[in-house]
Amino acid sequence: MHVLIAGNGVVGSRLASRLTQASALPIKQITLVNRSAQRVISMRRDRDNQTQVTAWQFETDGSAIDEHGNLDVDVVVLATAAGSQLRLAKRFLKAGCSVLATSDSLSEVRQLLDMDAAAISDGALLIVGVGMAPGLSDVLVSRAAEDLDCVTEVHVAKFGAGGPACARQHHRALSSFALEWQDGWCQQPAGTGRELCWFPSPVDAADCYRAALADPFVLARRWPQARRISARMAATRRDRFSSWLPMLRLPHSEGKLGAVRVDVRGQKDDVWMGRILGATGPPASVVVAVLLSVIHLLAAKKIQGIGAMGLAEVVLPSEFLDLVQLYGVVSEEFVGG
Repeated sequence: MHVLIAGNGVVGSRLASRLTQASALPIKQITLVNRSAQRVISMRRDRDNQTQVTAWQFETDGSAIDEHGNLDVDVVVLATAAGSQLRLAKRFLKAGCSVLATSDSLSEVRQLLDMDAAAISDGALLIVGVGMAPGLSDVLVSRAAEDLDCVTEVHVAKFGAGGPACARQHHRALSSFALEWQDGWCQQPAGTGRELCWFPSPVDAADCYRAALADPFVLARRWPQARRISARMAATRRDRFSSWLPMLRLPHSEGKLGAVRVDVRGQKDDVWMGRILGATGPPASVVVAVLLSVIHLLAAKKIQGIGAMGLAEVVLPSEFLDLVQLYGVVSEEFVGG
């Protein structure tokens, strides 16, 4: 299997490192792609004797070619900043590659999912929202919903940011409008709707607010019968009040703590009940574990089909969560006390 990774930030570089160490995956070649010629030179190195690592440089039109002008790639991971993945997805889908998009930008996720007809025409698969939220959160919702006869409400909350690009995207999300499903789509001002959400330790409790998050849009495709779908993001008072300004300080190179929590409510045998599931870990590490699990299933041919879909639409929840745990992220359930 030939895996191409576009972007070598925290997620891209860590994924490349983990792929070379994953003996269970049939990885024959890893290709790293970056816009900067200097970064391309610094990235060009052999990781081990079994895996060939090369580097390409982006052309101005968004294409990526090697010295022979070929594009023989099985899986493409788009780990670039949110807002830059739509154009790249179009490029690689035309080549018939399976594309994993990590973007959590609401507008970009909607545009990527709208590429379903184009992906089918190209005979390619585009999995959208392959990250912590959306991504792992969607699968946790599917897992929680397995014990319910019908799902009426889904509420997602997330804590932390992976790297600088992720932090900037979260900053933008607090200055826009949140999309929620309440028997129909409605917009709410970002930074409102304060709710104290409890995440698995060591994150524990955090104030979470509405933001321009992609989770409701992705989840509504999977659970169209739900009456309410919402998503919130942990933020401080400073985050909210400065969201309309440029970031006041440089973001951390990598987030230390991260978590995701899903609250799924519905009916089981005419009895109202709910389940709360979550997971913790450094956000970049969680995203890498999700990507590794998807690549594992693609290599085993357990993900098939063509078109643009969310992660929960193409994986079995229990099988996927077992794989994510194998790569270091354990999901937990709140059972009361």
